[in-house]
Amino acid sequence: MLNPADENYTDHKHFEPKRLNMTAETTMQDKQSCYAVERSEDVAILRLGADFFFESIDLPVSNRLFKMLDCISRSHEVNVLVIKNCSQKVGCEEYIQFCRQVIASEFDRKSIHRVCNVFDQLILKIFDLNKLVIHADCGEVIPIFLNISLACDYRLVAANTVFKKPYFELGMLPKGGTAFFLCKMLGNHKTRQLLESEADIDALEALELGIVDQVLAEEELEKAAIRLARRLSKRPLGSLLGIKRLINYSMKDLKDYLGFESQELMRIMGAF
Repeated sequence: MLNPADENYTDHKHFEPKRLNMTAETTMQDKQSCYAVERSEDVAILRLGADFFFESIDLPVSNRLFKMLDCISRSHEVNVLVIKNCSQKVGCEEYIQFCRQVIASEFDRKSIHRVCNVFDQLILKIFDLNKLVIHADCGEVIPIFLNISLACDYRLVAANTVFKKPYFELGMLPKGGTAFFLCKMLGNHKTRQLLESEADIDALEALELGIVDQVLAEEELEKAAIRLARRLSKRPLGSLLGIKRLINYSMKDLKDYLGFESQELMRIMGAF
């Protein structure tokens, strides 16, 4: 039975946690079973694997990734980070099954908080990154992956992208800043309409709403993201990052919001 509080917990497929050395901090190249990082000139590319959602809960894996993101943020050789999600990533049904297993297990407040904290840290790391960040995604997108995207500066999706809302079936809340980001982007009224509706959001609707910047064929997605990164990297980086900080100033309460969001989630789940 799943126990997210277990230090050796990985996911429902029982992957072994990885405890490797941190040479990636200087090389900015790292390949794990759930993600891979490489650098191409002044662009870093983070590819999330099919089991990223499950394996990233393992503390050694998440800590390694966070150190890598810190390395990219400090680097003078990288101007833009591209985050590319996997087309075979965890979808709505797997997510619902995972949550039901956790709910059915003997969890406590600490267990749930630990899982929430990993994803909160990931969102904050991406949001606070001292680089421009581009996210590319496709297929079914569960709320945590939507929030990773919303924490980025630019969002590209494939035409087959569908943003799912499994929290209704589970009687839970979307985790990772959904309401926070969407309220800043769309306003309270439109955000309430979107989040209270059980209808999925497809790629074209997301484009019309302005929560994604471009819709492409899936086979063109990564190439388009890298082309955009190259164009951005040719502009004065100081000006672009300054604009990013000015825009993000109004969102400086994200950390407090994520803490409150976790409290509300645990209250709904009865984890007291």
